[in-house]
Amino acid sequence: MTIISSQGLLDLSLLENITKKPELFAKDDGNFWQDPYISEHLLNAHLDDDSDQGSRKYQDIIQSVLWLSEYLKLPEDSKLLDLGCGPGLYCENFYGQGYAVTGIDFSQSSIDYAKEQSEEFKYRIKYVCQDYMEMDYKEEFDVITLIYGDLCVLSHADRTLLLQKVKKALKPRGYLIFDVFTKHYFENEEPEQSWYISEEDGFWSEEEHLLLQSHFKYKKDKVRLDKYTLILKNGEVKTHNLWKHYFSLERTISMMKESGFNVKEYWSDLQGKPFEENSPWIGMVAQKT
Repeated sequence: MTIISSQGLLDLSLLENITKKPELFAKDDGNFWQDPYISEHLLNAHLDDDSDQGSRKYQDIIQSVLWLSEYLKLPEDSKLLDLGCGPGLYCENFYGQGYAVTGIDFSQSSIDYAKEQSEEFKYRIKYVCQDYMEMDYKEEFDVITLIYGDLCVLSHADRTLLLQKVKKALKPRGYLIFDVFTKHYFENEEPEQSWYISEEDGFWSEEEHLLLQSHFKYKKDKVRLDKYTLILKNGEVKTHNLWKHYFSLERTISMMKESGFNVKEYWSDLQGKPFEENSPWIGMVAQKT
């Protein structure tokens, strides 16, 4: 799509239409997880231990894995599936605790990195580059992890479908470990609209571009949208929609029951911190009924 007309003029009405508030869970211009350039930047964000933009800081990951392993007390070689595994940071640490680990992620760059690390350090971890919405396991895993808000970025329909697939993939009495945002996650939110010019090697494109950032609220549905609109020098336009659903504790527990799980425990994180009403996160362990 381009905002330059055949007469070489800027089509302001088209630009206005592109940047307005979209319908809930509207699709964008494509899957940026598979874009070679963007996925490399996502990998760098995962590995940047000075930031928690891609993954939690490594010490927090270690503490979560140690806490959860002690909490579950499962036999060695119990089978664990990490959905949205990124470059394998959780996978490697769960493997170190004695689990037989499989990781799935949609980013080829992250999976390639995880495989390289696994080969270098002789980790017997299986990595699969796949959209986890397309997985089809049956009673294969003792534990499935879905960590750092992955449930929050899905549409209502996709979230329901994924939980059905998770339940099917778990062995009887198997565990789902996950975390979700609460409304307090957004207390330090960004302005509703902002923009900047990226000369080169920006996060979204290596070409010089104008980036328009918009943040929309869908209060009835408890959803936020971070919408990124890129305008290249030739007038080409690309949009990326990042949906963020937030949950109350009551809604999270209800969601688990509706999906066929019993909630075993919940915290303000996945390190055992007691739950607080103003926590930005809910960490939870649920068991397949």
